[in-house]
Amino acid sequence: MKTLNRCKLHTRWFTVLTCALLCGFALAGCHSSEDDQLDEYGFSSNEKANYKKTKSLLEEAASTLKSYKLTHEDADLMRLTEEYNALVFSYEDGGLTDEGRKLCAAHKYSVDSLRKAIGGVIEKNLGSARRTLVAEDDHLIECQQEFAFYMPKGTTMYLDFETAGPTDIKLVNADSRATIRTWTKKQQYHDSVQIANGAIYLLEVTPKTAQYINLKVRRNCLSLEDFSKEYNVVEEETECTARDFRARKVQGIRTANIFEEPRKVTLRSQGKALFSGGSRSVVAMTIPAGCTDIAYSLRISTSQEDKGSDGEFCNKFNEKYRKIKFLGLPLYESSKQKSSLFRELLNSSSPDREEEAYCNMYVFTNSNEAKKFSEGTAVSSLKYNVDYSKQGTQSCNDRIPIKGVKTLYFGFENTRVRYSVYLWFESLGTVPTTEYFTKKYTLE
Repeated sequence: MKTLNRCKLHTRWFTVLTCALLCGFALAGCHSSEDDQLDEYGFSSNEKANYKKTKSLLEEAASTLKSYKLTHEDADLMRLTEEYNALVFSYEDGGLTDEGRKLCAAHKYSVDSLRKAIGGVIEKNLGSARRTLVAEDDHLIECQQEFAFYMPKGTTMYLDFETAGPTDIKLVNADSRATIRTWTKKQQYHDSVQIANGAIYLLEVTPKTAQYINLKVRRNCLSLEDFSKEYNVVEEETECTARDFRARKVQGIRTANIFEEPRKVTLRSQGKALFSGGSRSVVAMTIPAGCTDIAYSLRISTSQEDKGSDGEFCNKFNEKYRKIKFLGLPLYESSKQKSSLFRELLNSSSPDREEEAYCNMYVFTNSNEAKKFSEGTAVSSLKYNVDYSKQGTQSCNDRIPIKGVKTLYFGFENTRVRYSVYLWFESLGTVPTTEYFTKKYTLE
């Protein structure tokens, strides 16, 4: 009997809808276009747009309703809910003609009738509907991975998980930091969890080895509003201490200026050096304790004028480092990653370059060799670091690894006969340090 009554109800609203639509089409038939007709009926621009939108939705929603009745798929129910929320028509009859009021009344009746029918179907089937929170199919996981989502109080979470090897899973309340449930040492999990508090939750998946997983996390819905509402979780990486919740250790660096201010050096031309000054100069650099690398910036110019960027090398280096360290790049895990990170840091603080300004730079680790260089000994007879020395270099920056060296000596030489050059030399040391980060989750 109940089934018969429901069939009569659906038949009734469908008949009413059909009649209303035919009435609207008949009224529009004698006009050249729908827009012209609506203008003649006194529709405002907003009323016209709303009328055309809901007229199109009537057909779409009726089609979706029919599809859901055949499939009972959650995706169709979600789409039906979206159309239900959009299927609203209202009008002000003050500016409308009699024909316009008739058309609006018939259209509103059609919209409200279909909306009521859809609302009944949604409410009836809401208890069996599931919202998908996580869906990973044939997903490769090599280490612990977490999935964040929000669940309202009183809902039930449904977990379906399959993989080839034993895997541990943990459900954590990210707000209270409490572990809600754990699943260990199995290849399949099909379970449900009652949610006592509305909060952001983390599902931690920890494989024993690299493997592919199939993971689906869903929840039921408490109301039509809950079913249609979007809960977007935003993830942010923040610095923390070792004792903070879910702190992750990252190998990083600490930097310090080796020179408080840029070292300014004047290299006379070969011709002028015969009478006064010199075409060579040596800058000694004391390496800070624990330092594993030094980075330097060398600006070479034909003018003695300072620039606003002079003295900012360390600040720019640190600013760039702060921007990229949240990526969790392990600086000292491998030499390849180390070189890549330093290159990115140095590229952010390249000194101004002049085509006509260049010199030779030699790196010495022995004070006697540096002294001989400053006294004019031929470079060919001196011992210097070939890898990090540069001949005919323009303005540049670079990194030099330090292996037990306490002092570096930079020898600069102007080989030009007529023109003097001026140098601004800055440097910083990097010391390995352990930093801690955690992920902060908020509901958008």
